[in-house]
Amino acid sequence: MLKRFRRAQPTSEPEIQSLTPKKLEFPAVRTGRALLSSTNRQELVSKIKRLFSVTEPVWNQHYLYAIEQFAELVQEVPASETHHHSEAGGLIDHTLEALHAGVRISQGYILPPNAEPESIAESADRWRFAAFIAILGHDIGKIVTDIEVVYRKQGSSFERWHPWYGNLPPGAEYQYRFKKKIENSRLAKTLHEKSGMSLLPRLLTKEAAEWIFTDLELVSQLFSTISHSSFGGHVISEIVRAADGASVSQNLGARTGRKTDHSSAVPLHEKFIVSLRKLISDGTLKRNKPGATIWTTDNDTWAVSKTAMEAVRAQLINEGHSGIPKSVVTMFGILKDHDCIVQNGEEDSIWFAEVNDHAKNWQQKLTFLRFKNEIIWPTSQPDLFDGTITPIDRQGNPLAEQPIEPGQPGSTEPVSDQEAVDLKLETKSIQEVAANTTVPQPAKQKVEPLATKKTPKQPIPAESTSKPQDSTPANAGVSSEVAVAQWKTKRDIQEDILKETDFFNWLLRGISRRNIRVNEPKAPVHILENHVALVTPAIFNLFLDKNALKKRLYEKRAGDKRIYTVLQREIEQLDIHQKGMNGQNIVTVTVEGPRSSSELKVYLLNRKCFPSLSSFSPNPAIKIFL
Repeated sequence: MLKRFRRAQPTSEPEIQSLTPKKLEFPAVRTGRALLSSTNRQELVSKIKRLFSVTEPVWNQHYLYAIEQFAELVQEVPASETHHHSEAGGLIDHTLEALHAGVRISQGYILPPNAEPESIAESADRWRFAAFIAILGHDIGKIVTDIEVVYRKQGSSFERWHPWYGNLPPGAEYQYRFKKKIENSRLAKTLHEKSGMSLLPRLLTKEAAEWIFTDLELVSQLFSTISHSSFGGHVISEIVRAADGASVSQNLGARTGRKTDHSSAVPLHEKFIVSLRKLISDGTLKRNKPGATIWTTDNDTWAVSKTAMEAVRAQLINEGHSGIPKSVVTMFGILKDHDCIVQNGEEDSIWFAEVNDHAKNWQQKLTFLRFKNEIIWPTSQPDLFDGTITPIDRQGNPLAEQPIEPGQPGSTEPVSDQEAVDLKLETKSIQEVAANTTVPQPAKQKVEPLATKKTPKQPIPAESTSKPQDSTPANAGVSSEVAVAQWKTKRDIQEDILKETDFFNWLLRGISRRNIRVNEPKAPVHILENHVALVTPAIFNLFLDKNALKKRLYEKRAGDKRIYTVLQREIEQLDIHQKGMNGQNIVTVTVEGPRSSSELKVYLLNRKCFPSLSSFSPNPAIKIFL
């Protein structure tokens, strides 16, 4: 995203300042023909063409014209921010895939439906062309409502672009970002579909528009489908939904490319979580209000079990995913087997709980699935329910929560000063581990200059926390050089010894369970060639937020300083961190993507100390300058 192009604040417009080409390079606006010139896109366009029985002039003048107009209008924006086709150019790729699937699907229908035999031959091509246009327009409204774009011509400053007033100027530099969604409202889900109607005329020639308008029933179905009306779409809507689902499932199935372990397939439990997160974000599942399905407290997200999982199942099936269980009970078991949900005292998936909204004088007893907040909200802090959720047994009696061992992450039990002192005496501190560990001292060696090597593109740019600028899109391709420095520390402590400390035990357990994200946007941990980079202060604040007792102990020791600095000093005494050239313990690394660069403040730890992280590939988006 653009430097100095901040997200809009409620009380003021974000500032757009002039940027010189020497500092940043942005993609240039291209024609539709140029955008479709890649091998993959040309192959798809050729396949779509072969599905229509039209002459070359008709194809070029009306069909190819519509595809090129669509591509030139949307340029290289993604189809979504965190769901399907979220890479640069994803909206074009998704739409071409849906076109290919949709035209094939339309051939299985008798068009027009319920027509007399003599009218079928005359009208079939018109109806298939309308389905073709409906697929082109089903997501085009995202550039009106979901994404905002700024552009600049040579020698001028950036200005906002709105697609209602024409295409982006050819050759101009442009940049985009996703707008903040309206939470807890289905408006976030349907607004882009309604706005697609405003851009429909841009896809049609004069002759094509007149041809479609000779059949008002067809016009009605076309308009209802593009605007996502709850009725009136009929067969055109069925074709578009099936085509959209075929493309989405292909991208979120075996070729997602967004998993941190780079597996070639997405497990079912991850599909469940992604789908649930999307349903909440879109406002399909209401939150924190009487009659809602989702309730979020300080540590947990409570989902009404049957309602939530049936919605997840329906969405995955609509997207075209295969292998989705028919029973929600099976889905409960899959989430339980992969530690995605908190089990009750009987080691079962389902919790009985009473919801009390004191402000609205509303209460209800429901059955829930209980998720830790970091599972559902890995990158954001959700709005919390201003009420209480009390676990109960089948007879409605309040349950005593299972006690969490003091000092373990998640402990929120109030403790006395004497208990805190006792715990401090019983628990090994990080300083004691460092002091009592005997490690071999490697022979001194000459430090070589920074080695630079090329790395392939991977969709894992990191998020900036130190510069006021927007981040690179979540899964944009990254092409950068990684400068790898030799290790200069004295210690090479084994991982099992580090696990004796609360912090590293929590860190490694969280990574193994995927509660702590790695090598992803806004991730607090990044794996490099010889280092493990801990983003500061994010990772330390995350630990303290999950460990109330430790936080209280560190508050007393911190005095006027920030609490996390006490934890940082303890880790520094292990001497497994890499200092920068200025002798500082915190190192600044550069994050480079195809459209922007930023910086992160990190602690660099010796990767040799963490063999359990050996399966992670180095993040190529990060450069180290020591």
